[in-house]
Amino acid sequence: MSRNSRRPAGFTLVELSIVLFLLGLILWIAAPRLAAIGGDSREAAIRKFSANSEAAFDGALFEKKEWRLQIDPGSSSYRFYSPSSLHDSPEDRHDFGNNVTITGITIEGDDRRLDAVSEVRYLPGGRLADLLIRLKDASNAAPIAWTLHLDPVTGSVDVIEGNLQKDA
Repeated sequence: MSRNSRRPAGFTLVELSIVLFLLGLILWIAAPRLAAIGGDSREAAIRKFSANSEAAFDGALFEKKEWRLQIDPGSSSYRFYSPSSLHDSPEDRHDFGNNVTITGITIEGDDRRLDAVSEVRYLPGGRLADLLIRLKDASNAAPIAWTLHLDPVTGSVDVIEGNLQKDA
């Protein structure tokens, strides 16, 4: 075997390009999932809020027991509680998600201040105020805005893309 017929050691440019392409593809798929580790995703936080709202509405409707929703814009958190409950725990407080801020709260057509905690009452018999919570997620390069509308008839939560301004 002659010296010229041996293949030189190393990788070709095509092989390196394929490997870099595959690594980039894996990183593109995995990076958003890795970024969400350690906190609730926006979708999970909204599902949790919606389930808690419907449970509070059902408790007010069927058990004739008042429930309240406290919304804290400063920490972008909320909690559902019953005034007749004997315990008050910090674990009852939930966040709307990582990098999510509350940009507006409207109760029965009145805009609430963002430097104070707002409260909505779920009255016995299923009476409830019309509520809009406007949120912004700054975790992406282009922030995403959406609005949560609490339906006063059913207690369910509608998720609407964008900042909804609605007359109650």
